[in-house]
Amino acid sequence: MTAFHNKSVLVLGGSRGIGAAIVRRFVADGASVVFSYSGSPEAAERLAAETGSTAVQADSADRDGVISLVRDRGPLDVLVVNAGIALFGDALEQDSDAIDRLFRINIHSPYHASVEAARRMPEGGRIIVIGSVNGDRMPMPGMAAYALSKSALQGLARGLARDFGPRGITVNVVQPGQLIPTPTRRTAR
Repeated sequence: MTAFHNKSVLVLGGSRGIGAAIVRRFVADGASVVFSYSGSPEAAERLAAETGSTAVQADSADRDGVISLVRDRGPLDVLVVNAGIALFGDALEQDSDAIDRLFRINIHSPYHASVEAARRMPEGGRIIVIGSVNGDRMPMPGMAAYALSKSALQGLARGLARDFGPRGITVNVVQPGQLIPTPTRRTAR
């Protein structure tokens, strides 16, 4: 028997890159995994077929859709919030609608998904939010809005950990650097 045998895991943003690696690892460790994706249905279908996981198309900018996605999964043992987008460019020239979308996906979605998951999560549940080292560092110009969105996740995790801790639920942020090439990374070069 493996560490996650019979555990229910939802990965928001699981079809490519770090998210796909997370899906593969949980499946390999015996979990029943559902993952969301917004674009690239072909990649999602391939991953689901390869791993025996379930792919669900979802828009992480849609608050009600995110809440429904989490609620429809039933009680979760683990929620991994990996869905996110990047926005690069001079702050003086960025479109406010694009910034609002960035914040809906990178900040609001993790908040609403985490709260909804915790409502049904058993003691010992885990919420893992994938941030970025760019939440602490500014490696290049043109990343102010993105860095803000990733910095916010640190405060979110600390606050939710205090709120959910008495129920035996942990909340952590993992802040990787660029490990796996993704479409966002290739576009930013």
